[in-house]
Amino acid sequence: MFDAGDGGRKLGFVADTVARGPGAGYVATQTRFAVDPSEAQRLIDGLKEALEKLIETDTLAAEIRLHGAPGQDVYSAVANDAIQRTAGNAPGGYSWANQQAQRALETTIENIQKALAEYQQTDSAAGDALKPKG
Repeated sequence: MFDAGDGGRKLGFVADTVARGPGAGYVATQTRFAVDPSEAQRLIDGLKEALEKLIETDTLAAEIRLHGAPGQDVYSAVANDAIQRTAGNAPGGYSWANQQAQRALETTIENIQKALAEYQQTDSAAGDALKPKG
C-alpha cells in the first residue's frame, strides 16, 4: 500500500499486535502502520535485532526451567514449581509469550519486505514509463 495523503509517499504494512479482549484476556489483532520507504530497511533491521533479543531471552528462560529446587524443603519445591510455570511454554508463561512475539515480529518483517518490494517494483515501472522511447 502506498499513501500520499500527507504530501509524501508512505509504505503501508500490517503488523501482528495484541489488544485487550473481552474480559481480562488479550487477543491477537493486526494493526496497519506506515513508514517512509527510505526508512523501511532500517525498520526491518531494528525488528530483526529485536527478534534476536527475544531468541536470546527465550534461551535464558529454557535454562531457568532446567534448574531444580535449591533445597529439599517443601517451600523450595513450591517455589521451583511456580518458577517453572512462570518461565514455561504453557499459555501465559514467559516462553509461550516470547514465542508468540517472535512469530509476530517474523510476520511483520515479512509484511514490510513484501510492501517494500511492491513499492520498488511500482516505482521502477513508473520510472521506466517516463523514460523517452527511442
